[in-house]
Amino acid sequence: MKKLFIWIKNYLNHPLEIGAVLPTSRFASRLMSSEINKSPDNVVVELGSGTGKITREILNRGVKEKDLILVEVNENFSKILKSDFPKAKIITENAISFLSNYEKNYSNKITHIISGIPLVSMTEENRDKLCELSIKNLDSKGKFIQITYFLRCSFSKKVINQYNLKKKLVGLSILNVPPAFVWKIEK
Repeated sequence: MKKLFIWIKNYLNHPLEIGAVLPTSRFASRLMSSEINKSPDNVVVELGSGTGKITREILNRGVKEKDLILVEVNENFSKILKSDFPKAKIITENAISFLSNYEKNYSNKITHIISGIPLVSMTEENRDKLCELSIKNLDSKGKFIQITYFLRCSFSKKVINQYNLKKKLVGLSILNVPPAFVWKIEK
């Protein structure tokens, strides 16, 4: 209940940064993590980890906590993540900044990016930059999974066409507030 209170308080103070009235439901979280292939070589990055609802489902897919990188700009949420997932790498930083510096800090390409960031709340320039940096840091068979509350994919057509990407609607979770669409973007 305390995490829910923290979420709502932060939503009221930063609605465009948070994006959703309530944390992602376990049904939408399962849908997002369902695209993770089990492999000891996985490099999984969760952008906009919030209070860890999606993170738990990522771990349930067999990803080891120590192999998980959680990127969260909100300091209140980062504190929760550090407490709940002490073996994960918690990065309290803007996702664009993190992705811009990824190659300098890590040797392996990312196999899965799971994003809870409200891309539609960003400026077109920042959204496209985040998407382009994500694609640049994904390995050749990598997947970018995005939750959105709109039927259309949050990646712009410009970025999809420029990088010759494939997009696919993974599914809809009506048991989420608001109902959530999950998209997969691949090279």
